[in-house]
Amino acid sequence: MSIAVWRIGSTKGLTLSTLWLGSTFESGRWHRTPPEGQPVVYAGGSRALCQLEKRVHCNGVQPLNQALLRLDLPDDAVLMDIREAGLPDNWRADELWTQSAGITWRASGASLGLWVPSAVEPDESNILLNPDHPQYAAVTITVERNPFRFDKRMF
Repeated sequence: MSIAVWRIGSTKGLTLSTLWLGSTFESGRWHRTPPEGQPVVYAGGSRALCQLEKRVHCNGVQPLNQALLRLDLPDDAVLMDIREAGLPDNWRADELWTQSAGITWRASGASLGLWVPSAVEPDESNILLNPDHPQYAAVTITVERNPFRFDKRMF
């Protein structure tokens, strides 16, 4: 049985080899754009968390042409995690710290994925995927819902 994680995004030109492209345009909580950092793929541990994350990152404008994507990680996926208890008290405000932690993980190549607490809901987890890890080629993408429609009350 594979490990399912979720993502909301466009299906235009969607392939496993291009899923990380967005992370090269804008730095995020756990990564920086090249040349300081390397690309990653963000996904959520649940469909609901993906909706919350998308909501807080789209400046109140409902994104169009989005789909709910399920990413299935291999059963034997090497995954690491960062627990909130091990983070500095101000980790949600200190993006330099979280970016540095993500960059260190990504550069190590130690695992396919890194579970991290969500800054929106720290008891929920997002996962960063390393597109250069050997297990990344075994990740499969399924379009679960296209188009994905947000509840209008969220915007």
